[in-house]
Amino acid sequence: MTLDIDELGKFAADIVKEAGALLKELRTEPIKLEEKGDHANLVTFVDQEVEKFLVDNILEKYPDHGVVGEEGVFENVLTNFETEWVIDPIDGTTNFIHNFPFYGISVGIVHKGEGLIGVVYNPVTDELFYGQKGNGAYVNGDRLTISPEIQLSEALVATSMFWENIWTKDALHHSIIQLYKETRGVRMVGGAAITLCEIAKGTLNAYIVPMLSTWDYAGGVIILKEAGGSISQLSGSPVSFELGGSILAAHPSIHQELLNMYVDWID
Repeated sequence: MTLDIDELGKFAADIVKEAGALLKELRTEPIKLEEKGDHANLVTFVDQEVEKFLVDNILEKYPDHGVVGEEGVFENVLTNFETEWVIDPIDGTTNFIHNFPFYGISVGIVHKGEGLIGVVYNPVTDELFYGQKGNGAYVNGDRLTISPEIQLSEALVATSMFWENIWTKDALHHSIIQLYKETRGVRMVGGAAITLCEIAKGTLNAYIVPMLSTWDYAGGVIILKEAGGSISQLSGSPVSFELGGSILAAHPSIHQELLNMYVDWID
């Protein structure tokens, strides 16, 4: 089946917007929480309902596509599919639970390992971010372009901290102190895909995180790349749509300078 990229992108944007309406509706109901491994890694029935809505609609329209989702609704073996949808039904679940208005729905469409389309929607601000390979990035139809060159001292940097290993405790903790000294400030707001879109929009200038899953960042990575942002792993290696890993996303004028803070700690 030949892909019609424009049709695929319009369909993706439409169902993400519809999923956003469902997310807002379900937010009014009592939320039952489940822990996924520890007290800070949470899932709700809303995550599961939104993912099921997306998967059902995707497979009805594109039955030959695969879906990678955080909640594992799609059960087929993914090696059978040239085109995969990488979805996070709630990007920023903890923010959603606390009604902190920095969460949304993220979808990245990957064809033969290459990021093709990214859609991220924040239902609180009603901002629909869209990126299509070779065709730019947009928010609510307005073109997104990374701002002119900035200095590191002018940058507002977002990060997320996890304490699951010695490298993270030592190297990342030290780097946060350095970032506070050399930038305008550091923020920990959660929501990886939304954060990447905020860099594309210019409200943030960089995002540094030691470990994410592909669904956390797929949609946002495609959008930020199309807006002109620079993205790599902390080692400097390309970001993968198949395996999760670290992320260093930034305005291109400060990406290498930030990367230099980390490469000495990476094997």
